[in-house]
Amino acid sequence: MARIPATSVSLIKEVSGDAGSARWAELYAAYRGPICDFMRSKYPTLEPDDVIQESMAALAKALPAYRYVPDEKGHFRNYLLGIVDHKAKDAIRRRAREDEKLARLRAEADVRAREEDDSWRNIALEVAIPQLMGDSSIDARHRQIFRHVALERENPEDVARRFGVTRNNVDQIKRRMTMRLSELVSALAAELG
Repeated sequence: MARIPATSVSLIKEVSGDAGSARWAELYAAYRGPICDFMRSKYPTLEPDDVIQESMAALAKALPAYRYVPDEKGHFRNYLLGIVDHKAKDAIRRRAREDEKLARLRAEADVRAREEDDSWRNIALEVAIPQLMGDSSIDARHRQIFRHVALERENPEDVARRFGVTRNNVDQIKRRMTMRLSELVSALAAELG
């Protein structure tokens, strides 16, 4: 850890009265090392230079009201590290808000992408169903069973009784026709997309 410099009362007085003082560079040079060490030990994920810059700006605003009385208020380094600690916590909160915003934007983009995919799929489905139902290579009875059980969502038991087949036959026809429909939809979606 960098050695914490002895506090120069004259330096603090001079910079506190003049935000444009050339001695700010001296103050910065004296405390940069200890601040970086503090940041690495307590906030290793943060960029020290960004926090130091914000801390020095805050210090410049606060110093005119600051009175260096170590026996009453503690050492200047503790005061300064308190400002650094506060600015580091601000940076963490800012990062969390930015991460949350980024996650929200990604989620919204994912939803939009899914909606677009669903839209293309729905368009393809609207085209594929008439193609499937008009395909003369498929048994007309199978197309009728599929229409009743899959498209009109009738009870499979009722459909089986109406067509004089077993429930298992209805399920097999539905499964085969659904697979065929899925192939048509995929092919059309690929053409449209």
